[in-house]
Amino acid sequence: MAVVIRLQRHGRSKRPFYRIVAIDSRNRRDGRELERLGWYNPLITEDNINIKEDRINYWIENGANTSDAVHGLFKKIGFNFKRDLERQGKSKEEIEKLVADYIKSQEEIRNKKVEAKKKAKETITKASAEEAAEEAPVEEAVVEAAEEASAEEAVSEAAEEAPAEE
Repeated sequence: MAVVIRLQRHGRSKRPFYRIVAIDSRNRRDGRELERLGWYNPLITEDNINIKEDRINYWIENGANTSDAVHGLFKKIGFNFKRDLERQGKSKEEIEKLVADYIKSQEEIRNKKVEAKKKAKETITKASAEEAAEEAPVEEAVVEAAEEASAEEAVSEAAEEAPAEE
């Protein structure tokens, strides 16, 4: 039996809540799990992940794979890094300090990416605004030329009609 650690969706529509479960890979997403290993709530900003580290370690050591989503969550909270440090034989104090530093660095990286995206959007909007500003005088010139042409036509029509009335 191939065991996978993956997310099991619960909650109502547009209000997701996930359980982290060990489950047979052939079972459907919300099928019967072998064991509940934690939960993940994406709607909460802080403390939105809770896991049973000892049970997850047990399943991974016995051949369970993690889904991509669960692997990303473990990376986000530093669980994979912590496992590597434990395998290297580091003390608990060292592990806690290194994991805290790792999580801070990951948050800084995420914040930099968010800022870069915001700046990219701002430059795109500025560039499009500048293009619109450059196009606007051309459009205004075309409108003014059309108005002048229609004014000239009106004058020439008036001039044609005037001698006929005399």
